[in-house]
Amino acid sequence: MGLTRTPLFATHVAAGAQFGEVDGWLLPAQFRTVEEEAAEARRGAVLFDLADHGVLDLIGPDARRFANGMFTNNIRDLAVGACNRSAMGDEKAKLQGLLSVARVGEGALLVVLDGVPAADFVARYEKFILFDDVELSDRSEDRVVVHLAGPGGAEVLAGVGLPAPSLGQALAAAELWLLGRDRGGVGGVDIVVPTSAVTELWAALKAAGAGIGGSEALEALRVRSGRVRWPVDMGERALVHEMRLVEECCSFTKGCYIGQEVINRIDVMGQVAKKIWGIRMVEDAIPPVGAEVKLKDDVVGSTRSGAREGGVARVLAVLRKAAWQPGMVVEVVAAGRTVQGVVEDLPFAGG
Repeated sequence: MGLTRTPLFATHVAAGAQFGEVDGWLLPAQFRTVEEEAAEARRGAVLFDLADHGVLDLIGPDARRFANGMFTNNIRDLAVGACNRSAMGDEKAKLQGLLSVARVGEGALLVVLDGVPAADFVARYEKFILFDDVELSDRSEDRVVVHLAGPGGAEVLAGVGLPAPSLGQALAAAELWLLGRDRGGVGGVDIVVPTSAVTELWAALKAAGAGIGGSEALEALRVRSGRVRWPVDMGERALVHEMRLVEECCSFTKGCYIGQEVINRIDVMGQVAKKIWGIRMVEDAIPPVGAEVKLKDDVVGSTRSGAREGGVARVLAVLRKAAWQPGMVVEVVAAGRTVQGVVEDLPFAGG
């Protein structure tokens, strides 16, 4: 089966994009160098194509109550025009995915998925809709997500007559929804736009001063800021505490939801045996996902996603307590080769 093309494919070709695969989609990997694109995002504003992110509606009088019982954050008390991040979990609180939820009307929720195919999400949660007055609809065919990253985003949006939401806000503008979302540690906005209008919007934002970037630069920003991505950094055995998602994605006052008892117990006891940390590699090569991390002769973890920027390779890794010490030198073993790395707390120093 071939890769799915973004609705902006022709636009990206005309701009000279080099393409790569992201979760089954053919998306721009680079327009310029990773360093140039990431630097512009840190000082100005850069557009990224997130066509691989599914978009769904939850509509009905019971939409908030239903979602509140499914996901980890407090959706019941979301005001109209607010949004938050949640995790999907099973009965044992093992992570099944991540999502953003915005309350866009009295009985209407807008969902943006991270790394979870929309069809899988629908199949998973439709079976829980029994007596609830709520309709779950996949809107990924007629809506697409673009992300505007960087401190200059508000100025760019103002240039095309659009409002700039702060983190946790969801603002409407004509047929668009703008969700405050920081994907790379530089601030940002997810813009949910009708597929039929995305080419025009992309061009208008560029004309208003936004640069354009590929998935590799966004990955470099994300890794450096210590933000985990589903499923590469987690897998289906991870817990929210292990992935450092509790503060952003969990509520402990909202009532019952799937996996709540386990999450509450871990939070009270404060005990996890492993956690996501950073490793700055001594060499600039990025090890493959799943490479062993060793301390002396003991395996203390494994690598997850990584990115290279400015000649430095940074890696997110799931490490056991023995390696929870910034500055500790560890060895990363892959394909019979051993390379040293230095453990860092997240976000990585310097960004």
